[in-house]
Amino acid sequence: MNINQDTRLIDLKVSDLIEILNQNQLPTPTLSPVAQEDEIGGYEVAEKITGYSRQTLYQLKSAGQLPYLSLPSGGVRFSKKTLLQWLLSHKRLTESEAADKALDFEFKRKLRRR
Repeated sequence: MNINQDTRLIDLKVSDLIEILNQNQLPTPTLSPVAQEDEIGGYEVAEKITGYSRQTLYQLKSAGQLPYLSLPSGGVRFSKKTLLQWLLSHKRLTESEAADKALDFEFKRKLRRR
């Protein structure tokens, strides 16, 4: 079938439509990697990600040390992405990293005193 601008949609066959779709293949939208890996859930999610017991999570939340989402109904939810950032913010430096940081600090301090 010869398809042009005057061809009515109702006159096309399924095979014609498939051919048109294949010719004009549009890229399918994909979610960004960050959106795909973010998971929101209750204490179960926080337990799985942090490895802390539920009691410890209650204590950290009450003390305001644990990031959480407060629902209007009074419920609590946790974001996997936010919890991972929180855990990484408490990272301890290795001895070599601490030594490098100290040398860098000492060098910058000497530069300022000149």
